[in-house]
Amino acid sequence: MESAEFIGKIERLISASKVGLLTTVDAEGYPHNRWMTPTMIKDRPNFIYAITAPNSRKAEQIRNHSQVEWTFQSTVLNEVISVKGRAVLVGDPELKSEVMEAIGPHLQIFWKVNEDSRNVVVIETEIEAVSCFYPMKNERFYREVK
Repeated sequence: MESAEFIGKIERLISASKVGLLTTVDAEGYPHNRWMTPTMIKDRPNFIYAITAPNSRKAEQIRNHSQVEWTFQSTVLNEVISVKGRAVLVGDPELKSEVMEAIGPHLQIFWKVNEDSRNVVVIETEIEAVSCFYPMKNERFYREVK
């Protein structure tokens, strides 16, 4: 499988499920998972985007340890994709606007916790490697993304 095919699979799962599991690592080396509402932007195919409050624990963890993992699964659980990459926090207003336009309608829970829509940063994850697992077929594929 080529890198573009892996990227297409990620885009398809994000589009279908609207959620992904983001894993970060804390200062003691412990992993932390949380459900997020991610998106991919057409002109930037090797990146996954989400938003968070700049003072959140996940933001602090990303600042201190940029290596993260995203997990996406199909709604019928016949496809699971894990994405390894490096995340950075981006405050660029244009990027914020683009990401918010893509995922804003799916952030009902986020807005209950974070009422100020101006007080957000974008989590930008550069995709480094993708692993696909098909449980019903017991097939696995792995690809580093350049």
